Parts: sequence; C-alpha cells; structure tokens
Amino acid sequence: MKLIPYLSFGGNTEEVMHTYAKIFEGTVHDVSRFGDTNPQTPEDQKNKIMHGRLTFGDNMLMFSDGRPDDVINHGDGISLSIGLSDEAKARSIFDQLAEGGNVTLPMSKQFWGAIFGMVTDKFGIHWMINCEAARS
Repeated sequence: MKLIPYLSFGGNTEEVMHTYAKIFEGTVHDVSRFGDTNPQTPEDQKNKIMHGRLTFGDNMLMFSDGRPDDVINHGDGISLSIGLSDEAKARSIFDQLAEGGNVTLPMSKQFWGAIFGMVTDKFGIHWMINCEAARS
C-alpha cells in the first residue's frame, strides 16, 4: 500500500508539475488533457490537464486542473512533508519552494535534532522539509 497525494489546481497544473519536476529532479508522466478524451470540451478547456503524474525517487504526486466549474481551495489542514538526510539538498528544495511563496518557519535546527522548515509555495501548497542532522 502506498499513499499518493493528488493535487488539483485551477488551470496552472502544467506549470506546477514542471516546477516540482525541476525542484525534486523528477519526471512528468502520463499527461492527459480534457480535449484528448472529449471532443465536446470547450475550446478554452481542451488543453487543461485532466490527469498527470510526477515521479521522483520512490515518490509520486498526481495532478489535475479539475473540472472547469470546480473552485480549488488549498486548505490549511494538510501539508506535504519531505524527509531527507542531505542538508544541502534539503535547503535547496526549501529555497526553491520558497521562491514566490511564504516562509512560515525558516530552515533551522530543531529540538528533535533535525533541520526543519515550513513554507507555502507560490501555488498555495504547504510544505514541511525535515532533514535528519548528522549525529556528532
């Protein structure tokens, strides 16, 4: 069993997928567009993403622009958490997610021994980056 987050956006999924692919050094797969499956899709919706997925390492995120009438509300009830053991990589990912976003907690040493930070990216997704610090 594996939990796979499915993220919906209101029309900018293409940008989101490729931004995250760059940040996480991943690959975008299986992109299907609304116009691919329904010829009656309104012209302004045909190129929107019906489904796409991004893989990086052993991880996967799935994406959609959602239906044209859907209102997307990114809530405060969930954050995506990334666990790493390489501090330079953790800081790089954090800094890239912070570009155009809002840093809630800068990357810093925490009482549990990790380097940890929280950020909401420019797409409204909440992230927690945790890097287990090297033990001395």
